[in-house]
Amino acid sequence: MSRNHPPRQASLYRALLPGALILGALIVIALFIMWLSNSSQAEAEVAAGSNDQLSASTMQQLQQDYDRYGVAVGAVDAPVTIREFADYQCPACASFAPTAARIRNELVASGKVRFIFFDFPLPMHDHAFAAAVAARCAGEQGQYWAYQEALFAKQQKWAAQDDPTPVFLDLAVENGIDVQQLKQCMAEDKMRNLVQKNRDLAQQLRLRATPTIIIGNKVISGALSYDSIKAEVEHQAGQQ
Repeated sequence: MSRNHPPRQASLYRALLPGALILGALIVIALFIMWLSNSSQAEAEVAAGSNDQLSASTMQQLQQDYDRYGVAVGAVDAPVTIREFADYQCPACASFAPTAARIRNELVASGKVRFIFFDFPLPMHDHAFAAAVAARCAGEQGQYWAYQEALFAKQQKWAAQDDPTPVFLDLAVENGIDVQQLKQCMAEDKMRNLVQKNRDLAQQLRLRATPTIIIGNKVISGALSYDSIKAEVEHQAGQQ
């Protein structure tokens, strides 16, 4: 009887092997999916306590070379410049949009702040880049800020589409923007190249989250309250 054990063990091994291989493959796939999920989340999420300061040379380079890539409002010689790097498909950026509008309407209007918006479309958001291009094209018709606010307000609608272009065009109609001119602009490379320069700048600055708010030289990841931003502006303006 002892001579029959090895064949039985071999047969049992052959029977169990496919199931074990399938189980192992499923475990590997599950671990890979978890890694991808964590990687994307780490790129998009706000890092708690992520405050930093830009060096004097970086600030000089921003002012001399890169601020022209953003969309600015306010006096060039305002005491404090606020720079926002945002993604149109980012929910946190949509939540911050009313605060950004208040900054423009109150702090910029008071003469204390110059506000510059930079595009930072993240790779996990399929339509963020196209939305940024559409906003820039709306700006060619003098409707940048109104169209930006509309994009954030209707974010869930266009972000859920396979092709967001029809929604982008509807928003143009709602804001008095020439649709044919917008479509032509969106088909050209000019604004795409400009949005790409914005994204390259964000990566050069090693920004990791959207929105990232830079008040003066202070980098803050995440959506701040208006009162916090106002207090920081007053603090920096008082030091000048």
